[in-house]
Amino acid sequence: MPRALLWAGCCLAAAAFAVMPARAEDPPTVEVAGGGEIGGHVWSAYTNTTVALAAWLSDVPKSIREDGWRLRAGAGYWEYARRQTIWIPGLGEQSVQRKRTGSFADLLLGYQAGLGPLTLKVFAGAAYANERRLIDGYDEGSPGSFTAARVLVESWYNFTPSFFGQLDAGWTSRLDAITARGRLGYRLTPEISAGPEVGYWSAAREFEPGRDDLVRYGGFARYEWASGEVSLSGGILDNREATDFYATLNALLRF
Repeated sequence: MPRALLWAGCCLAAAAFAVMPARAEDPPTVEVAGGGEIGGHVWSAYTNTTVALAAWLSDVPKSIREDGWRLRAGAGYWEYARRQTIWIPGLGEQSVQRKRTGSFADLLLGYQAGLGPLTLKVFAGAAYANERRLIDGYDEGSPGSFTAARVLVESWYNFTPSFFGQLDAGWTSRLDAITARGRLGYRLTPEISAGPEVGYWSAAREFEPGRDDLVRYGGFARYEWASGEVSLSGGILDNREATDFYATLNALLRF
């Protein structure tokens, strides 16, 4: 397991137990989320823990569902592997195995505000990451470890009791990377909802002008209960040159 992922996982567990409600009737003050995605030649996994800071600052814990300041710690890992034919000077065309892996850990301070039917969360902080690039097992100019600034915005809007919208976006200073995901959902029952989703990723190229981007189109199904939720989604990835299928699994638990 990458060291950054192991370190962050220990921090997440310590934070969760430190603020866990002492009695069953106490409101939930911690939110733990995790999941993974597979699509094309890439797979990834993540986990994060968000704590209502009022749980540390007050004798009366404040629910994670209420407005207030938040502290979030997260970690993730991704891996890209693909066999390609490339031109090598002096050797000509060669079939090689290209592999890239990356891990990160971040710490973000944020605030949640309820504005009528809109719930808005804004987080900002720093991320530490490490990336390796291999070609047939040999280093291909790995950037190694680095730090970056990170900003996340998460929003939820209830159009009606049965119809909702969700829009999340993020920015990382390294390579000016941008991510976004939007969903429109309809509650088939109080617990089950489904609908379409779209996603976007863009980052500056490291060694040449321009940007790389990726768009995805799909749908999701979501099941929720009093203390958490789980969702599945899938669809098509489009990077302008080729298309692939993707699938995601995400879960969230409040306590």
